[in-house]
Amino acid sequence: MAARRDGPAPPTGVTQRYFRQWPADEDPAQLLDPQNQWSTPWGESDHGPCDKCGGDGTARYRCCSCLERGPEPNCPACHGRVEFTDTCPTCDGDATINRTRRPGVSVFPSIEGLYRYLAEQADAEPPDRILELEGELTDDRDLDADTGALLVRPTRIVATHPVDHARFA
Repeated sequence: MAARRDGPAPPTGVTQRYFRQWPADEDPAQLLDPQNQWSTPWGESDHGPCDKCGGDGTARYRCCSCLERGPEPNCPACHGRVEFTDTCPTCDGDATINRTRRPGVSVFPSIEGLYRYLAEQADAEPPDRILELEGELTDDRDLDADTGALLVRPTRIVATHPVDHARFA
């Protein structure tokens, strides 16, 4: 089941570059295998009442990429809106978390957005490395779409970047 969208949907089938964290001891090429192209939450996959929207089915969105770089009309996460309200990405608007495994891998449209997202997560450790990849957007929402996270089907690993620890802080 695809997530309900109130705003404009990002275009699917368009290949562009995205960024994600990656452990040093794992081969990034495994992301190219469709069997490995699934997203799940960090830690436990909680189900039940939605803690993100508090039960009203909507969430405040703040695109980490556009907060860092300025509004970009071509941003696949927010289309330049930066901050807005939309259907809760965690419960799909029905106030109950019941779908925590989603097709695609979690990415951000900019490395700046990824760094901001990680810095805002209280339990996030600095990543080992950052992957730059090309991929096609899925038609589903990432559980953290309210931060500008997207789901893609990776088609190519473009580069591996060392972590800039000063940016992470």
